Amino acid sequence: MPSRIFVLPPDGVDEEAGFVYEICKPLYGIPNSARALHFTLDNFMKSQGFVAACFEDSVWVCNPNTKYKHQVIVSAHIDDLLVSCVDVATLTRFKEAFLKRFDGTDDGPLSEYLGCEVIRSETGDITLRQAAYAERILRTYEAWNFNPVKTPLEPGKRLTKRDSPSVIDPTLHRNYRGFVGHLSFLVQMTQPDLAFAFSELSKFLQAPGLKHWQSVQRTLQYLRGTYDQGITYSDPGRDRRNVLEGWVDSDFAADPDTRRSVTGYVLSLNNGPVSWKSKLQNCTTLSSAEAEFVAASICGQELIYVRALMDGLGFPQQGPTSIWEDNAACIAMSENPTHADRARHIDTRIYFLRDMVRDGIVKLRKVPGTENVA
Repeated sequence: MPSRIFVLPPDGVDEEAGFVYEICKPLYGIPNSARALHFTLDNFMKSQGFVAACFEDSVWVCNPNTKYKHQVIVSAHIDDLLVSCVDVATLTRFKEAFLKRFDGTDDGPLSEYLGCEVIRSETGDITLRQAAYAERILRTYEAWNFNPVKTPLEPGKRLTKRDSPSVIDPTLHRNYRGFVGHLSFLVQMTQPDLAFAFSELSKFLQAPGLKHWQSVQRTLQYLRGTYDQGITYSDPGRDRRNVLEGWVDSDFAADPDTRRSVTGYVLSLNNGPVSWKSKLQNCTTLSSAEAEFVAASICGQELIYVRALMDGLGFPQQGPTSIWEDNAACIAMSENPTHADRARHIDTRIYFLRDMVRDGIVKLRKVPGTENVA
C-alpha cells in the first residue's frame, strides 16, 4: 500500500484510550482499494496467460494455448466482470479457475450489465438498451405522461449564458444538475442521439435559468418517445464484418457565447455505433472547412484508440478506415497542403490528420450532408 491508513477501534472493542489500528490490507471504501483490486486481478490474469488489450488495462485477452484452447476475453468494471469465448468448455474452465481464486458468483449468460439490458435475437443480433433506467428518469422528473417529440432540443434554438439568472433558484439548480447527471449515463452507454443535447445542457450547470430548464423539459419529451430504444448490432456480411468506419460533422460557429464550432462524430462497427461524441471545439475556427478539419482531427484521435483496441482483441483493421465527411475542402486539406495561406494559422497538432491519411490509417470520403450520420 502506498500510504499508511489508521482507523479508530470499532464500536464494542475494549481498547485503551488513544489506541488506533493500522490497516494492513485494502478494505472496501478506502482511497486505494480500487487500485489494489486492479493489481490483484491483473496478476491473476497474467498467471493464466492473459495480456492487456492495448491501451485498456481493464480488458484482458488470452489467445489459444495449452490451458485454454480458444481465445478468452475478459473485461472488468471494478468487481463486475464480463467473460466471452466461442467455446463453452473453455469458458467454463476459466470461470472455475477464477472462482477458485476469488469469491464471486457466476450469473450465467449476459442479460444485464451496469444497468444496461442485453437482448439477443434468434438471428444472432444483439441489442443494448436502458429502458428501465430511462423510465426511472422520466418518473423521477414527472415526465412519464409527456407527449413525445422528434428532436431532443428545439431545432435552430441555441442556449446562451444570457439566459442565466443573477440569482439562481436552488430547487431548479438541484433538479437541473440531477437531470444532466442522469442523462450522462444514457449518453455514454446506449443513446448517442442525446449526445448533443447533453453537451449543450452541460454548459449551464453552474447557473441554469428558466429557458435552460425548458430545454430539459424538451429533452424529457424526446426521451419519453425513445426510452425503450437502443443500439442493435448485427452481421453486415463477410465483406463488412468487424470493419470500422466513421462519420464526422461540424456546426460552424454554432455557440452564441464563444462563436466556437461544435464537433460531432460517430464510429460504427457491425451496423451499430461503438463510439460517439458531441462537444465544443477548444479553438475558434475561421471557416466551415477549418471547423470540419478540426472535427475530423478529433475523430481521428478516437479512431486511433479504437483501431488499436480492436487489434488487441484480435480484429486488426485491414487498410485505412473510412471517415465520411460532407465538406470537400476538408477532404482536400487532409490529402494535400492546398491553400496553405488559408490554413497555416491552424494549430499544428490538428495537422496530424494529414499524417494519418498519408500513413494509410484514415481515408476521408465524401458523403452528402443529408446522409451524414454524425
